[in-house]
Amino acid sequence: MVAARYWEQIPLPRPQPTIAPGRAITGKLAYLETRGEITHTYTNSTVFGPVQIVATGSYTVNWGDGTTTGPHRFEGKPWPYGQITHDYLNVGTYNVVVTEKWTATWSLDGENGVLRTLQTTGRIDNFPVEQIQAVIGR
Repeated sequence: MVAARYWEQIPLPRPQPTIAPGRAITGKLAYLETRGEITHTYTNSTVFGPVQIVATGSYTVNWGDGTTTGPHRFEGKPWPYGQITHDYLNVGTYNVVVTEKWTATWSLDGENGVLRTLQTTGRIDNFPVEQIQAVIGR
């Protein structure tokens, strides 16, 4: 109960997503940077001794066009190293929502267990997707 109460009060890291350069082009991969954390260890003193919580996150991405990917158990990185990518097919503006689900284990005075899943969310609102066409001129 001590670990569960502490877990409920911890300010978990939130993803702070971005897609450089601030827009996408149809037919080209958009590389999502999550700018969050995947693991974090918390320690707190209690009357029973120190409680330790090890939290592990995974990302799910709603790309705003009806496509959802994940869970991704790694950070999103910029081009060309990122692995969380999406190919938009249509021009428009999209709300990209990145949800991180946190699982955690606790240990206290030789005892341990699993805590309930929590989640944090980050967003990119009105993300523009454009189309580019080559024009041959004389």
